Amino acid sequence: MAAVGAAIAAAAAAVVGAVLVFAGGKELAETNLKEAIDTLGPSIGLPDGITAADIESLSPAMWQLVVDERAQQLVVRGGMAVFFALWLLIAGLCARNAATAARVLITIGAVFSLLPHVLIAFDHSPVAVSATSFAAMAIGLVAVVLCWLPANNAYVRARKAARFA
Repeated sequence: MAAVGAAIAAAAAAVVGAVLVFAGGKELAETNLKEAIDTLGPSIGLPDGITAADIESLSPAMWQLVVDERAQQLVVRGGMAVFFALWLLIAGLCARNAATAARVLITIGAVFSLLPHVLIAFDHSPVAVSATSFAAMAIGLVAVVLCWLPANNAYVRARKAARFA
């Protein structure tokens, strides 16, 4: 049953991060870009001393295109996180009956959910969004481990024996 709770908790963490992205919209994307440019400027090829405000003032139309693109990236990654969160939620709820197929689906969903969360967590995303991605990754991996522990296998055998008795 701990695997069920972990799968649901991983799904909840992913949904919280996605909600933060969807609610933040373009303002979140713009803030995120400004922080990234001001922090990483020289390491991404910008001249020393140039800031996000300087770039924005040079070409407001181009700046808006960049902000729109970043907002789109964040929304797509949030959408992927929601998809895998729903996968984990449904598989976790199915695993309450000790179904092996549900444990397999939790394992596959947790592994596939690493993709959007790794992209989110390691792409200079906003701190709150990165934190929920790290939490979703960690809890998802805990769910995978818990699914296949010997105690869980004993629980599955006991449930099957009770059904057929």
